[in-house]
Amino acid sequence: MRILYAALALAMLAALAFALPAWTMAPKEAQAMEMDFSHVTSRAQAQALARRGELTKILYFPKRFGGENVKENTGYVPPGTQVALDFAHDRISGLIDLKSINRMIVEPKYRGKSVVPSAIVYICSGEGEGTITMTINIW
Repeated sequence: MRILYAALALAMLAALAFALPAWTMAPKEAQAMEMDFSHVTSRAQAQALARRGELTKILYFPKRFGGENVKENTGYVPPGTQVALDFAHDRISGLIDLKSINRMIVEPKYRGKSVVPSAIVYICSGEGEGTITMTINIW
């Protein structure tokens, strides 16, 4: 059974590690400029961009895993990021259902002084099963 869990974990890790950002999948002539949120250096700026629809509020540690809607657990990301986050959360839910993991740490990563995370890293572990790390690259 451990081999099955290990194979599942490796397959998920490989899928996430090799997933390209959405902007790289369009034909070259149709590609938009790469996202850059380095100028967003305060929570007030992020909230203003969220009101304009350029960012969306998220919970780093999702509600479905017990995360609360408190300042320390909230962040702002581009709206399309939610699809990748939902995918990661579904994979994590599957690992929880399989009892492969029972602990999770969420680490937002930032570039410079920006308050918009450039990546979100999920570090999941269980009793003697090792560690599974998933990284969602945002910008």
